[in-house]
Amino acid sequence: MWGILRKKNAQASSSAAYEPAPASYAQWSACLDALAKQDNDEACLQQLQSGQLAWTGGVAPMFGKRVSEEIERRLSTCSERMTRDFKLSTHETMIIHAILQARGQLNFLHRLCQLPVLPGATQEHLMHEIQKFAERAQNSLEDTAKADRSGKLTSLLRHTPLTRYTDLAAVATPTTAIQAAGSASAVRKRNILL
Repeated sequence: MWGILRKKNAQASSSAAYEPAPASYAQWSACLDALAKQDNDEACLQQLQSGQLAWTGGVAPMFGKRVSEEIERRLSTCSERMTRDFKLSTHETMIIHAILQARGQLNFLHRLCQLPVLPGATQEHLMHEIQKFAERAQNSLEDTAKADRSGKLTSLLRHTPLTRYTDLAAVATPTTAIQAAGSASAVRKRNILL
């Protein structure tokens, strides 16, 4: 089963890598549609970063609206996922995992806001919205943690803040972890019997 998934992911990433960089609004729209599917976010982002767009009167508001809607949708999804993960978490490692996952999503959105075709004011506005979301979520988590009498949860949230999403390097995705595990198991074939 994992072999089929790896082949499918490899085909999707290789097909996305050979697509031309978007130049017209129709091509940008197709890229944003692919980004909305969340199949291969990193490849879509690389493709978007290499694209060009002429900022004419009608294109600029439509493109800005599409990017803004995608960021808003992903922030909403991130919030819902964090809420679910914190309700289901029973151990400190699960809480840290939920925070790191949310930070990874915020890091991706931060990089999406820095598309070279976006004007500086639009980039700053979108990044400010992401920062406000992270600060509100962090404050909400800390307020909720005050009910914990041991203080462990408060300490955990202060040492692993959600607001440090810009500090992340390239975040490993589950598909890359699966591919790494598959390649490592393919190399190791020696059995030693004593």
